[in-house]
Amino acid sequence: MKRFILLAHGETERAPEFRQAHMKWWSAIQSRVVDPGGPLVAGRDVGADGYVVELTAEMGPSLGYSIVQAESIDEAVGLLADCPMGMWVYEIATGPEGASPERGGE
Repeated sequence: MKRFILLAHGETERAPEFRQAHMKWWSAIQSRVVDPGGPLVAGRDVGADGYVVELTAEMGPSLGYSIVQAESIDEAVGLLADCPMGMWVYEIATGPEGASPERGGE
């Protein structure tokens, strides 16, 4: 199975209904969770030129991460069907120097 990182984004203020829906969703995908991750705080955007900008809520930064396993990115996206928050999903590359088979790795 491949691994995927889920990056949560969106609102930081959550109603009790959100928390209940999140816990129900989180419980349902536990068999696929490789690393539960955690909240992300105090982010910075560092440019190649060394310019640093603090990431604020208004910029829509990532709020947290988790790592799950799935056969494909479509299957990983399917795990989010009942998730009450926005997520960015990325495949974690494997193989020599981080190259996935699709990128010429083994």
